[in-house]
Amino acid sequence: MHKDTLSTIPSFAVRTGRRCAAVSSRTRWSSVATALLMAACVHSPQAAVPASSEPRAASASAGQGSAQPCAETAASRSALQGITQELKAQGLAFRASCQVAQSRSGWVVQVKVTDGVKASKVVRGPLADGHDVDMGTPPGVELAGAQTGAQGFSPDVQHNRDWLRGLMARHQFDNLPTAWWHFAQRGAAPASSADTDLASR
Repeated sequence: MHKDTLSTIPSFAVRTGRRCAAVSSRTRWSSVATALLMAACVHSPQAAVPASSEPRAASASAGQGSAQPCAETAASRSALQGITQELKAQGLAFRASCQVAQSRSGWVVQVKVTDGVKASKVVRGPLADGHDVDMGTPPGVELAGAQTGAQGFSPDVQHNRDWLRGLMARHQFDNLPTAWWHFAQRGAAPASSADTDLASR
């Protein structure tokens, strides 16, 4: 009896040892997976949060008239594509993205020269292909001189800003006081949680 008991100990120990090794292995891999997930979250916090499909309410009103914050809708997409096509025929490329500037959500617009000869019929200043139309300050950069109505710029810059404001107004976008490059579509819904980037094709 004593001998039988001793003979069962090694096999029991082997079975128990294998189970412990399997549990230890699973625990180790679980820890590795958790560490990798945590590292991914540190490098990309958005990865840990599922994107919301619900629109986010704007934190501030657009300010002028019936203008509302930007949002990607069928109407805004159609309007922006209309602007893109109009400017393409004039030797200009158009780009718009929905962003927040000074706590106001709006469309940040940029106009580049693609054909200086054609562009010279509607805008002024240096018109080198591939360069932005001269508006005095870079698009999307919050500088004091970027504000709507800022003074001290050349007649060419003033002309270009007025031209852009008129172009956008024809397509139902109002210039926000934030900057010459900041616009809100009239009657648009609140901005979506993700920035929208609509570029010319």
